[in-house]
Amino acid sequence: MATLTYSFTIDNDRDRDLVRFLDGFSRRQRSEAIRETLRAGMARGGITIGDVYQVVKELERKLSAGVVVNQDAPADCQDAPADVLAALDGLGL
Repeated sequence: MATLTYSFTIDNDRDRDLVRFLDGFSRRQRSEAIRETLRAGMARGGITIGDVYQVVKELERKLSAGVVVNQDAPADCQDAPADVLAALDGLGL
């Protein structure tokens, strides 16, 4: 199996959080930390907390406009696709 090397740049000021994160590891541990972080991001299914926030804000807007919520809907009623629901569960909210 071949070893591949990818490189990227980060700005010392704008990416200060990434600099601190990476500086917390020895040079040998950094690659593993980056791989784990990338895999964790991939496992989320691309849904971010920002995405969830936007949905919540849209629901707030609709409710304040007087949208009626059907209280008789079954508790297990799910409109979202299974992969989206799994990704939301993975957010740990």
